[in-house]
Amino acid sequence: QIAAQHAGGSLVSVLEGGTLAWSDAGYELFSGVNVPSKAFGEIVEHEYGTPSISADELKSKLDAGDGVVVLDSRPYSEYHARNIPGGICVPGGELVYRVDALTPSEDVLLVVNCAGRTRSIIGAQSLLNAGVSNQVVALRNGTMGWHLAGYKLETGMNRRAPEVSGKTLEIAKKRARAIAARYRVKTIHKGDLERFQ
Repeated sequence: QIAAQHAGGSLVSVLEGGTLAWSDAGYELFSGVNVPSKAFGEIVEHEYGTPSISADELKSKLDAGDGVVVLDSRPYSEYHARNIPGGICVPGGELVYRVDALTPSEDVLLVVNCAGRTRSIIGAQSLLNAGVSNQVVALRNGTMGWHLAGYKLETGMNRRAPEVSGKTLEIAKKRARAIAARYRVKTIHKGDLERFQ
């Protein structure tokens, strides 16, 4: 109720008895997984205006041979099961670390995808927050959106981002330091961690 009022709602009510009363009255309850993270993705997209691309737009660019790199932000097991054609497995937490090793030029469009949309949004926004100079977009509705648009997915692929070293490693470290400074991320030393544990 408080959240709804904070968001500008004026007609806010509380369900007497909560979801248990709803269920006892014979109405259906829906459950889901990862609801907080999905809500976080929606908030990020709304607050930052994370740009996105549809399956149809991406397919047109791929067919035309436009400079596009598809970064699949899911774990390898999900990527290996099915992926956007040409996509490369770069789990979300590694995107900023590995992106420069996968980007041949600043003219290349970087498209981040996942199975649905949340990790696409978070991955794309993490690259934008890191100051990547390429145009970066999230694939709307991920591999599911691609499939529902009638396009085939690849299966059994093994494309992974290369190891990072030299210049690309230095760029990744510089970006990480800049993000930490921008968002005032505190750091601790290994000894501090051991003491906390």
